[in-house]
Amino acid sequence: MATVITSIAVSRPDDTASAIDYAASAGTACLERAGLGPCDVDVLINVGVYRDANTIEPAIAALVQKRIGINLDYMRAPDKRAAFSFDLMNGACGMLNAVQAAGALLSTVSARRVLVVSADTHPSMDVRRAGTDEFPYASTGAALLLERTDDHLGFGRVQHRSLPGPFGVNGHLPLREVGPDGRNTIVIDRDEDAVDRMLDFAVDSARSCLDAERVGHAALEGTLLISSQPSPDFACRLAERLGLAADSAVTVQGLRGDPHTSALVYGLSQAQDARRLAGYERILFLTVGAGLSSAAAVYRLPVAAEGAGR
Repeated sequence: MATVITSIAVSRPDDTASAIDYAASAGTACLERAGLGPCDVDVLINVGVYRDANTIEPAIAALVQKRIGINLDYMRAPDKRAAFSFDLMNGACGMLNAVQAAGALLSTVSARRVLVVSADTHPSMDVRRAGTDEFPYASTGAALLLERTDDHLGFGRVQHRSLPGPFGVNGHLPLREVGPDGRNTIVIDRDEDAVDRMLDFAVDSARSCLDAERVGHAALEGTLLISSQPSPDFACRLAERLGLAADSAVTVQGLRGDPHTSALVYGLSQAQDARRLAGYERILFLTVGAGLSSAAAVYRLPVAAEGAGR
């Protein structure tokens, strides 16, 4: 048994620049593409980090759940199934953390479907401040619908690693300095060598994951790499270091800034749209973020895949 991707969707940047709107829009589109409705979701996990007006409480997941309309009055529903939602914040690695959590829920049959949403925005909700030197992240969102399958396809084990030492990237709010403008402010500090350190760590993490999944060097030509995007050339540099062909790495196009928590879904979406999955046996999903920390997982595809999932 394994966890499979049933549907994905992304939400393009717009003038609202609201992380809640982005996540809800992507989640709704994701369900529609799967031919499902809000009542078909048992658990919603939000992995977005940078949110509207630096909102801390309530959980953004609850606000997204309400906006999508997931089992809001479950006692009136025919099957009386309640839905649960929660935030899981681990930066760029959050999406794969959520895949792992979803896999545990699905394997116990306590959930039929898990919807994972992500979104990041500048807390001022000024789209012009996204993708800049001060705030390098794109203003956007994405969604991923997960289910359980009885065959061998889908996600393998999610591998986690972390390193001691400097964070590399640190997003924080200096309360003493920002004064009354705290809801519209965020400070992102990035070490000059952060991307190079992330790349070195990503190489080790990828090799560890591939070894655990028994993917030898000879089989790498059947592997498509979808990674986090801390720099525009990160995926290509990582593929080169791993010995993958240059066209075996997905670089997210058309966004201003790093898609951050939405990077994996954006990469998969653009790979599907370009029909790049055909001929690949597996996807290596790999993220590296502050900590430094990493998460990696192999996703097994059907033969001559045209898309992810079954």
